[in-house]
Amino acid sequence: MDDFLAFYNTLEVDKGLIVMLMLMSFFVAIFHTFILVGLYEFDFKPKWLFFVLNPLSVGLCSLYDNKLAALLAVGLFLSVFVLGIVGMIYAMIRSGYQSSKEESERREREGLAKIPLWKKILYSVSGLLFFGFVLTLGVPYFILIVFIILPFLTSIFKPSNKKRFYRIQRTLPTSNIRSVAMGLAEISGTVKMIEPMISRIGKKECIGFLYTIETVSTDKDGKDSYSLESSETICKPFYVQDKSGQIKVITEGIEFIDFEIDERYQSSNKRYTQYLLKENMEVLLIGKASVKENNEPVFEKEEIKNVFGIATVESVDNHNTLRPILQSAGYFIYFWVILIALIFLTPVKLRNNQLEIGKINLDLPFQNSKPVKSLDDFYDNIYNSYESKPEEEIYSQPATGAEPVPATESTPSKQTE
Repeated sequence: MDDFLAFYNTLEVDKGLIVMLMLMSFFVAIFHTFILVGLYEFDFKPKWLFFVLNPLSVGLCSLYDNKLAALLAVGLFLSVFVLGIVGMIYAMIRSGYQSSKEESERREREGLAKIPLWKKILYSVSGLLFFGFVLTLGVPYFILIVFIILPFLTSIFKPSNKKRFYRIQRTLPTSNIRSVAMGLAEISGTVKMIEPMISRIGKKECIGFLYTIETVSTDKDGKDSYSLESSETICKPFYVQDKSGQIKVITEGIEFIDFEIDERYQSSNKRYTQYLLKENMEVLLIGKASVKENNEPVFEKEEIKNVFGIATVESVDNHNTLRPILQSAGYFIYFWVILIALIFLTPVKLRNNQLEIGKINLDLPFQNSKPVKSLDDFYDNIYNSYESKPEEEIYSQPATGAEPVPATESTPSKQTE
């Protein structure tokens, strides 16, 4: 603490640096907004709040003390990583819970047996033990495994139906209905009704609907959060028509992707939402083209790829437009996550008002570690590889290729007689 105060007292911050820090805090506001809306699902208004609040707070602090304003700007920058890490953990837990409920509902709809309770408990305990094991490796390895390796493996081996739909859509060409090949295919056109049905909310005439019920929980600050309780998709067969012809869609197992909300209301700690498929909507479908016994071509679920989705053409276009931006943001987050892990792996020491950075240590995590029985033990194990080395060895690494130079022996000069 004394070293930090000494460093703070010698810190020099001029007006030009304050302007740069205010500009940096403006860009930091982009990540604050993205994290709170995307990961925490906060629906705060106005959306430009942090774009004004961040630079304004730095500017107001500079009126009192420039050094305090600089520390605030650094704190805002570091808060991005704290909010991002906590938010990713929260989003993973929320996504896992929702996926579990959706899987249970899917098995119930398809008449499959429910997953036994003991299996759910076993999966949960195994997950907790795995995270506990990863925590004992230390913060750098925890960050790399949880936020890079696991999401990457999950996206490959267990993609969601929505991700599977859009991944296939990116590579599969849209076929004309008249010349569509049998098997996995993508078609697009206008919906034509065969037989109408009535929706759950509002008693509206439609071809099909997706109806969800969510449980509403309110925290102490009055903010509502929602968890999926049930989801129901009912759809009558219909035709899809393009310029070349039309094909009948057998809707068993169909999934609505990114439909706009038709109706929504909240009552008695429940939120009810309805999405409608109506006549003359422009849609895109991915499934299997096949032929029935009477040689009638139909479009149905593709069992091998386990995909049968329908989305509006507008939502697909919006997704394809935003995807490169979101992908770039993902690469940026991965870069900073790796950078944070390297920072944790690098010993830093404040000495004589100077920051001394040691050599990055990539030794095995359990080397010289001790059992974790307290928070202090956990932090000790993070840098256990450094404790086994002398401080001079860590912070005074010789340059590669340097050779020692012998000192020149000096001889006393003779005085002129």
